[in-house]
Amino acid sequence: MSDCERLRALIEERCLLADVNITLSTGRQSGFYFDCKRAMLDGEGLTLIVDAIMEEIDQLPERPVAIGGLTLGADFIVAGVIAKAYQTGHPTVYGSIVRKEPKKHGTRNKIENQLPAGTPIVVIDDVITSGNSIRKACEEFRQASYRIVGIIALIDRKAGGKESLERDFGPVRALFDKDDFPALRGTDHADRSSAQAA
Repeated sequence: MSDCERLRALIEERCLLADVNITLSTGRQSGFYFDCKRAMLDGEGLTLIVDAIMEEIDQLPERPVAIGGLTLGADFIVAGVIAKAYQTGHPTVYGSIVRKEPKKHGTRNKIENQLPAGTPIVVIDDVITSGNSIRKACEEFRQASYRIVGIIALIDRKAGGKESLERDFGPVRALFDKDDFPALRGTDHADRSSAQAA
């Protein structure tokens, strides 16, 4: 089994909640959910994720020196990638994390470890649905004068977010999309508004 197939299987086994009725961050109801923190907080899972993300980084048109995203979806991946990058001599050795709101004491940072203007960064998240979490991170990074050279997610739910992000921020890659998971094939797993679900 390849590392990619092992990661897909691990996500399906540990992270995919199928045949549920769950409210997404968009407010829509869904019959499935990816709880990717279960893979990120597992030694094998995080190792496989980091290796796969670094392979995707190497395919971007421009290589970033930084990786970042919105807390909490990005935190574990950012930490894993910059540690592995440092160990292996890979250029992506800096991390930045966007807070959901500015720190209320101390430095009052909105971006943790803000890097110099012009820093090329790849923005990451665990799951793309509407793309709003990644969009928020990208907008904060742009306001701080980073250069966004790509976006990478673990999973694209195929709900239109990937295409929207590509129009505004450039290349978007996902390790998997919902069709890669047999448990979601052949059934109606479209997201629905709360009103439609009721």
